[in-house]
Amino acid sequence: MTAPDTAGTALSIRTRIADLVEDGSAHEIEFIGRLVVSFLERAPVMLADLDAAIAAADHAATAQRAHALKGAAANLGVSSVAALCAEIEQLAGTARPGAHPALLRSALSEAEACFTGVLDDLRSGLPIVPRPA
Repeated sequence: MTAPDTAGTALSIRTRIADLVEDGSAHEIEFIGRLVVSFLERAPVMLADLDAAIAAADHAATAQRAHALKGAAANLGVSSVAALCAEIEQLAGTARPGAHPALLRSALSEAEACFTGVLDDLRSGLPIVPRPA
């Protein structure tokens, strides 16, 4: 399993959040904030469930839980978590699911830090996605 691409994830998150913004109204920013908070609250629980499935050698549950976390992460542009979960999902039926909870936890922690910056920028009216020089 490969380490997450944190720079790519930051850009992916910023791009996805920018895609969600239509008018930048306070209501819209609050809604996007709730989406992010929901993900950040649910992801550790989903990761714990994935860890339990891997520990129990339950291949079907491992694939299902990896798929669910992958989808939740991809919906908000957390490409590093989505990529790690895709790998786990793909390898779930093998003897080595390739799970590295530390990598997933690290990727989630970095995503949380990135979301903080993105939401701060959004609330301040700053551009979310860096413009090319």
